[in-house]
Amino acid sequence: MKILESLKNLFTRLFFPKAMKQQTSVTQEEMSLSPGKIIARNFFRNKLSTIGIVVFVFMFNFTFVLGFFFPLDLYYTNALQRNLPPSWAYLNYPAQLEREGVKDIQSGVAFSLGLSNEGNVYFWGTDIRETKNIPTEVLNSNIVSISAGSQHAMAIADNGEIFFWGYNQVGQAEIPERFIETFKNDPLVSLNGDIDKTVGITEKGLVYVWGAGASQIGNPLRASPYGVDKLDANGNQIKAIDAQTGISTLIVLFEDGTIEAYGQSNELKTEMPTSLTDGSLNIKQIGITLYNGIALDDTGKIHVWGSNTNFVNNENIPEAAKTNIKSVHAGHAHVAVVTNEGEVLAWGDNTVGQADVPNNLKDVERLFVSSYQNYALNSEGDITAFGNRGFIAGTDDSGRNFVLQLIHGGRVTMTVGAVAVLISTVIGLIIGIVSGYFGGLVDNILMRVAEVISSFPFLPLAITLSAALLSSNISQVQRILMIMVILGVLSWTGLARLIRGQVLSERERDYVLAARALGIRNNNIMKRHILPSVFNIILVSASLGYAGSLLTEAGLSFLGFGVSPPSPSWGNILTAAQQTVVIETYWWRWVLPGIAIIVTALSVNLIGDALRDAMDPKSNER
Repeated sequence: MKILESLKNLFTRLFFPKAMKQQTSVTQEEMSLSPGKIIARNFFRNKLSTIGIVVFVFMFNFTFVLGFFFPLDLYYTNALQRNLPPSWAYLNYPAQLEREGVKDIQSGVAFSLGLSNEGNVYFWGTDIRETKNIPTEVLNSNIVSISAGSQHAMAIADNGEIFFWGYNQVGQAEIPERFIETFKNDPLVSLNGDIDKTVGITEKGLVYVWGAGASQIGNPLRASPYGVDKLDANGNQIKAIDAQTGISTLIVLFEDGTIEAYGQSNELKTEMPTSLTDGSLNIKQIGITLYNGIALDDTGKIHVWGSNTNFVNNENIPEAAKTNIKSVHAGHAHVAVVTNEGEVLAWGDNTVGQADVPNNLKDVERLFVSSYQNYALNSEGDITAFGNRGFIAGTDDSGRNFVLQLIHGGRVTMTVGAVAVLISTVIGLIIGIVSGYFGGLVDNILMRVAEVISSFPFLPLAITLSAALLSSNISQVQRILMIMVILGVLSWTGLARLIRGQVLSERERDYVLAARALGIRNNNIMKRHILPSVFNIILVSASLGYAGSLLTEAGLSFLGFGVSPPSPSWGNILTAAQQTVVIETYWWRWVLPGIAIIVTALSVNLIGDALRDAMDPKSNER
């Protein structure tokens, strides 16, 4: 082969002198490069290494940089937004609805229904519990009224026919058997959905409630109908004109301008101002959040009472929203009003942006507010949507934004892996250099210790130490620190052997013997002369070991021996995959963290492999 190579070079010099000059110039250029530049050149020649760096930088920015701008509340929960699939289309109303003219818009937790002036019903948002499957009878009827509960929907046709669809586990999407005969004699004229409940008002002005809680004997909301004892001075029935329900309380507005509260005895019921019930004020409109009641009187003044859990109460009302109000509307945790000048003001909980009113929103004639979505209609019939646009990565079983779980979970996993690798690298480096340099008894003792540690199965030993050391009374920070130490202390043996083998070879080199002859101390020889020669081994081993630490932390947390909730890590997020319903239905809760772990570990491995090849002297022969 060497003879053939020589003949090839001779032939090139004789017949292609320019090519030979170019080859010579390249060789001279390579000779002028420092070892570091050669390694860098070889590293970036590898396309896979570039891919690995780009992916790793992206994941680093995703977890660490975004985490600073999007904080995570570990104890935030919202049962109404549990396990919502990925979507960013909650506010994407159909253009056809705007063209036909808007008569009404009603929203559930993650979907909305629109009723046009032509009697057509439209759906947009996320299909929860088959709410998207509008019955054919509804599509073929002239609908005059619609309403949406948190997970169900209903409509009334011009002939009085009533339609239900969506979630019906507690009977909220059907007429209860105990009311069927009653409604034949006193038909329903309006329906209002809420959190797995339905409120209906009949022609006689009586109010009925069914669904969650209202079907249980002894529940305060079961005592339908309401308003039977509301009589005027002549003994005539005072009809209810609006009724809205919260978690366990019903607020009813009567035609005489008074309000009554029914149901559980809580702040919504006990703290209602007497001026709203005794007739001293003429109430025109009511609303209800999860914990607050809202009323608007005929002078344009609003009245709020109840809990201040979601910052809705009187002290949080904007000054401009206290008087001169045209209409008032309530979502689950926020309130929005329209002033007589057509300005929209909102306050309350703003976790998903439901209280962020666009600055350019003017000349509003009607406002539709339900759950966490808002739709404003101006004098020209144009719709402006604001509020919860959706969750780009869905939500978890506590109703938390899942993308925040991935961001902050990745920060924990990547930090634990990095610190664990740092600990194992320091231990392996010290033991490997000392063992290889001194040899003899020191070498035998240190290597036997390494063999004993490496003889134990890694994962069972890590689980045992985690269970023994991580008691339930330690803080989450202490728990994470202990996991780092455990992983680092158990994973140094392989690196120590590699460094020992390299040092055994390096200590016999002439430059080491010369340093000894000059009387240089052993620790200086190890730091200044031997350490640089094993630096490439350290770098490659650390990069490859980092990927292993990521996977190990994820595995421990997945099994319940690592980072524990509510602090997220990619591993404990994946714990949900142990449930069949999560695998079958809530795919994003295990697919997305699984992809994050795989992509990050793969990118680190690509970088480590490229470093190993770049530092290999044989790679320079290409």
